[in-house]
Amino acid sequence: KPQGVDRKALEHIRNLTESMLPDEYEEAAVMVNQVECKEPGCPPVETVVSLLVGPDASRKTKIFKAVKDVTDDDIKGAVQALLTGASAPEHAGR
Repeated sequence: KPQGVDRKALEHIRNLTESMLPDEYEEAAVMVNQVECKEPGCPPVETVVSLLVGPDASRKTKIFKAVKDVTDDDIKGAVQALLTGASAPEHAGR
Protein backbone atom coordinates (compact mmCIF):
# COMPACT_ATOMS: atom_id res chain seq x y z
CA LYS A 1 0.00 0.00 0.00
CA PRO A 2 1.21 3.51 -0.63
CA GLN A 3 2.80 5.26 2.30
CA GLY A 4 0.72 7.76 4.20
CA VAL A 5 -2.68 6.11 3.67
CA ASP A 6 -5.19 7.81 5.92
CA ARG A 7 -6.54 4.93 8.04
CA LYS A 8 -9.42 7.00 9.41
CA ALA A 9 -10.48 7.88 5.85
CA LEU A 10 -10.34 4.19 4.86
CA GLU A 11 -12.53 3.32 7.85
CA HIS A 12 -14.97 6.15 7.07
CA ILE A 13 -15.34 5.01 3.45
CA ARG A 14 -15.90 1.39 4.53
CA ASN A 15 -18.40 2.30 7.25
CA LEU A 16 -20.36 4.68 5.04
CA THR A 17 -20.40 2.15 2.19
CA GLU A 18 -21.74 -0.52 4.56
CA SER A 19 -24.41 1.83 5.90
CA MET A 20 -25.64 2.64 2.37
CA LEU A 21 -26.06 -1.00 1.34
CA PRO A 22 -29.56 -2.52 1.33
CA ASP A 23 -30.40 -5.09 4.01
CA GLU A 24 -29.83 -8.04 1.67
CA TYR A 25 -26.12 -7.16 1.70
CA GLU A 26 -25.86 -7.40 5.49
CA GLU A 27 -23.52 -10.41 5.25
CA ALA A 28 -21.38 -8.88 2.50
CA ALA A 29 -17.85 -7.74 3.25
CA VAL A 30 -16.66 -4.31 2.14
CA MET A 31 -12.98 -3.73 1.45
CA VAL A 32 -11.41 -0.36 0.72
CA ASN A 33 -7.87 0.05 -0.53
CA GLN A 34 -5.78 2.88 -1.87
CA VAL A 35 -3.58 1.66 -4.70
CA GLU A 36 -0.86 3.23 -6.79
CA CYS A 37 -1.14 3.22 -10.55
CA LYS A 38 1.85 3.80 -12.78
CA GLU A 39 0.10 3.21 -16.12
CA PRO A 40 -0.45 6.07 -18.59
CA GLY A 41 -3.78 7.86 -18.12
CA CYS A 42 -4.10 6.66 -14.56
CA PRO A 43 -4.03 8.96 -11.53
CA PRO A 44 -1.07 8.36 -9.20
CA VAL A 45 -3.39 6.85 -6.58
CA GLU A 46 -6.96 5.61 -6.63
CA THR A 47 -9.40 4.20 -4.11
CA VAL A 48 -10.82 0.75 -4.83
CA VAL A 49 -14.06 -0.25 -3.11
CA SER A 50 -14.84 -3.98 -3.25
CA LEU A 51 -18.04 -5.74 -2.25
CA LEU A 52 -17.63 -9.43 -1.47
CA VAL A 53 -21.07 -11.04 -1.50
CA GLY A 54 -20.11 -14.71 -1.59
CA PRO A 55 -17.25 -17.11 -2.29
CA ASP A 56 -17.48 -16.57 -6.04
CA ALA A 57 -19.23 -13.22 -6.16
CA SER A 58 -17.45 -9.93 -5.83
CA ARG A 59 -17.78 -6.50 -7.36
CA LYS A 60 -15.44 -3.57 -7.33
CA THR A 61 -15.43 0.03 -8.36
CA LYS A 62 -12.80 2.73 -8.38
CA ILE A 63 -12.76 6.31 -7.21
CA PHE A 64 -9.96 8.15 -8.98
CA LYS A 65 -8.77 9.97 -5.86
CA ALA A 66 -6.65 9.26 -2.81
CA VAL A 67 -8.72 8.05 0.16
CA LYS A 68 -8.19 11.35 1.98
CA ASP A 69 -9.85 13.20 -0.93
CA VAL A 70 -12.92 10.94 -1.31
CA THR A 71 -16.20 12.71 -0.54
CA ASP A 72 -19.47 11.25 0.71
CA ASP A 73 -20.91 11.90 -2.76
CA ASP A 74 -18.07 9.85 -4.27
CA ILE A 75 -18.98 7.02 -1.89
CA LYS A 76 -22.66 7.30 -2.84
CA GLY A 77 -21.70 6.97 -6.51
CA ALA A 78 -19.47 4.00 -5.74
CA VAL A 79 -22.27 2.23 -3.87
CA GLN A 80 -24.62 2.80 -6.84
CA ALA A 81 -22.01 1.32 -9.18
CA LEU A 82 -21.54 -1.69 -6.88
CA LEU A 83 -25.28 -2.34 -6.62
CA THR A 84 -25.97 -1.99 -10.34
CA GLY A 85 -22.96 -4.08 -11.25
CA ALA A 86 -21.59 -1.31 -13.45
CA SER A 87 -17.98 -2.09 -14.08
CA ALA A 88 -15.52 0.61 -13.19
CA PRO A 89 -13.26 1.95 -15.88
CA GLU A 90 -9.74 0.70 -15.42
CA HIS A 91 -8.39 4.22 -15.62
CA ALA A 92 -9.75 7.72 -15.25
CA GLY A 93 -11.01 9.22 -18.46
CA ARG A 94 -11.62 5.91 -20.21
